Amino acid sequence: MSRIRCVAMTLAVLAGLGLAGAGAVVGLGLYNVSAHAGHLPGVSWILHTTFRQSVKLRAPAPEEVPPLDDPDLIALGAGHFASACAQCHTPPDAPRPATIRAMVPEPPPVVEAIADWQPQHLHWIVENGVKMSGMPGWPVESDGHGHGRADEVWAVVAYLEAVRRGTGPELPPAHLAASDPLAYCTSCHGPVGGVVPRLDIQTPGYLEAQLDAYATGARPSGIMAQAASAVPRSAYADLATALAGRDDPPSLPAADSDLISEGEALAQRGTRDVPACAACHLAGPDGVRKGPALAGQHSRFLAGQLKLWRDEVLTQNRAMHLATEHLEDAEIDALAAYFASLSPDGSGN
Repeated sequence: MSRIRCVAMTLAVLAGLGLAGAGAVVGLGLYNVSAHAGHLPGVSWILHTTFRQSVKLRAPAPEEVPPLDDPDLIALGAGHFASACAQCHTPPDAPRPATIRAMVPEPPPVVEAIADWQPQHLHWIVENGVKMSGMPGWPVESDGHGHGRADEVWAVVAYLEAVRRGTGPELPPAHLAASDPLAYCTSCHGPVGGVVPRLDIQTPGYLEAQLDAYATGARPSGIMAQAASAVPRSAYADLATALAGRDDPPSLPAADSDLISEGEALAQRGTRDVPACAACHLAGPDGVRKGPALAGQHSRFLAGQLKLWRDEVLTQNRAMHLATEHLEDAEIDALAAYFASLSPDGSGN
């Protein structure tokens, strides 16, 4: 028997024995999966090192990190963290539940969890979650195409960076959604401007439909999917009526008059490629409006939504993508400034 053949046979036998051993471990239940037993020596190091290197390889580039010191963005992230994350990653100075301490791997408190990561790494972790741990990925659209809202994740990262600086805001009570759904919703809708939409300009029917769309995943939003799931669905109708009936006019920042005029021309007349937004989003002579109200809405929120429609992150209404697909960023900013400058009845301020 040649030496090469002997080595090959030896390797084949060893491989077979390895597979047989692995089969016995799996098939006979020899591996102890108890959390009390922990990992075998070296396994924790291998898993943790793999995790760190995987995140660093796949995280966004540092230049893709947006400004994270915006108070509204931080407040939005804090609200979501309180509802969706604080149970496992306890906020600063909060006691750790015994059940969380018994998990394997144990979710670290938020201060420890963020200590060794840059903002772009935190974004990847929050968006994608971590296999073989309790860390879920950011919710995606239910249509099977995997549409997610990576833009929303930056709000959570902004809050985490505020925690790192020691300036994280106080979190709302963890169980507010079940005990007082209206107070839960208005902890963001009202105090937080810009990135959070104004709801008092919409009809109750529209708001109830959107809550249902968020709950089912038909309208993608990780933040609103969590919020809609935390509130009892039996409360949607009353909640929508209460939110639509609030008198909560925002303090709108001054906008450039030329930008508003440019947006008005585009909204009222459109172009060859862009239909007139006012035809659906402002009331006609009969007082009827076909689409949701935009007049008086936050310009930053409007601009963000238009870009999401244009870039096909939002896909639940094909007509909206067709209406926005040819818009340039400057045109979006002009449209947002125009609609934000109007009173809710569609008249100029």
